[in-house]
Parts: sequence; C-alpha cells; structure tokens
Amino acid sequence: MGSATPPAVADPAFTGAVYAGATGHHRAHDADVLAPVAWRAGMRVLDVGCGVGDLTARVAGLVAPGEVLGVDSSPSQVEHARAAYGREGLRFEVARAQELDRVVPAGWADVVLSVAVLHWVVEADQPAALAQVARALVPGGVLRLDMGGAGQIAAAREVLDEVAAEHGVPGSPWFFPDEATATDLLVGAGLRPVSVALLRQRRGMPDAPALEAWLRSQVLPGYGRGGSSGGAVSSGGAGPSGDPAPRAAFEAEALRRCTAALRREDGSYDQDYVRLDAVAVRP
Repeated sequence: MGSATPPAVADPAFTGAVYAGATGHHRAHDADVLAPVAWRAGMRVLDVGCGVGDLTARVAGLVAPGEVLGVDSSPSQVEHARAAYGREGLRFEVARAQELDRVVPAGWADVVLSVAVLHWVVEADQPAALAQVARALVPGGVLRLDMGGAGQIAAAREVLDEVAAEHGVPGSPWFFPDEATATDLLVGAGLRPVSVALLRQRRGMPDAPALEAWLRSQVLPGYGRGGSSGGAVSSGGAGPSGDPAPRAAFEAEALRRCTAALRREDGSYDQDYVRLDAVAVRP
C-alpha cells in the first residue's frame, strides 16, 4: 500500500512537467465530468489515471475530510502530483489500471473516477482493468468514466498513422469503443451501466504552439509502444537497435505534417474529440 516499491511495469513515456502544461483542454470539461456524482464529505475516491493530480486535488476538496487516492502508471506524473498536491487525505501511487489491487483494498472506494486514461489500455486488457475497478468499489459504489470513444481525434490519427508507417513506428495505440462495446465491457466486469454515450466536443488548440504542446505531451508518447498494455511497457523512445534517431525523425516529421494538415479554416488547430461518457454502479 505504500509508495516505496514501484510497480513491476510502469510508464516512463509521460513527463509530469510537460503534461501539466497542456491539460487545460481537459480541465475545461471537469464540471461536466463531475456533475453526475453526488459528492459528499467523507467519501473515499479512487482516481484511476490521475496524471499530474490537478483534477484529483479538486475532488479531494469536494469530499474533505474524506480520502482520495490518485494512481497513474507514470512515475514522473505521480512525482509531480505528490509535489504539487500531496497532503493529508490526498495521496498518489504508481500503478496501472490492471493492477489496482497493488495499491487499494477490495471494496475501498465509494467512487472510482477515471478521466482520459482507459483508452490507453489495450483492448485485450480492458476486461482486467474494469474488473479491478469493480473490485475496488463498495457495493453501490459509482464508476464515473470519461475516455476516448469511437471517432476520437480522427483527423490527427490519420496523419500520425501515415507518418508512423513511413518511419516503421507502431500506429495508434488507443482503444476507442462505441457505446455498445463499452456497455458490454462494463456488464462483463460486474457493473451496472446507468448511462453510456458518445459526446462530441471541439477542444481548443488556438495556435501551432498549443497543438505542438498537446502532441508532445499527450499524443506522441503513445506511438512506438509496440502493443504494450495499458500504461506502456516501454517508452518507445528508440529504434530496435537502441538508436534514438528513428524516434526523433518520426516526431519531427509528425509535428511538421500535423501543423500543416490540421489547421482549420478559422486559423485554429482545435481538435474534434469524441468522448465515451459513462456512469456505472457496482450492484
């Protein structure tokens, strides 16, 4: 349960300081994500995929003097979260979604919150991750889930997958389900879906630097993982021989081509997001 022993498999691809500077488009939708849950003082909340802890800290304020645990597969992001937000009642641990039992007892959480992370879990591992979520919840506990859904960042993925193929880098790593697939997965994990829907959003990327920050912090780290499971076995930072040059060439071309191809008529680089938005209950 402590933080002294890191997990056997962690995600080194995300850098906390870089990610922290590019979360604004997520935070703009936090009120909508939080609205369906009846937050109350004294709750225990598990935030799966807490990133740098900014939303986790907001939730801690809603349930104080409750307990909030944020988990993430990236040691760098967890380190950032601890330094920025760690305090009594709010702690952070390194763990993948598939191994929540390492850091949280069964039946501990009144609410499991997961925002923008479960699409990083490969499809084959989705049942295991959701089973871990169900295990962590008390009977009657709530899962509040936001993740990429079918059609997510389609234009960007088309460009990036093309560049990745040209550079011998594995393509899109994400799992973006439709409503029916997500519903089946939730039911299979022993959860009762309350609502499952695809929500279409336009996420603000006002200029090329904003687009580049988003790509570097949240998109490009996924390419080159080589089929890793829900939190990255490796960073994908080098070619087969350990030479980082192929990776650097891919990233440079990806940034160049995305900047050229993704500019909208209004001059922005806003991205079309499709979110899989769900609420489910553990019976």
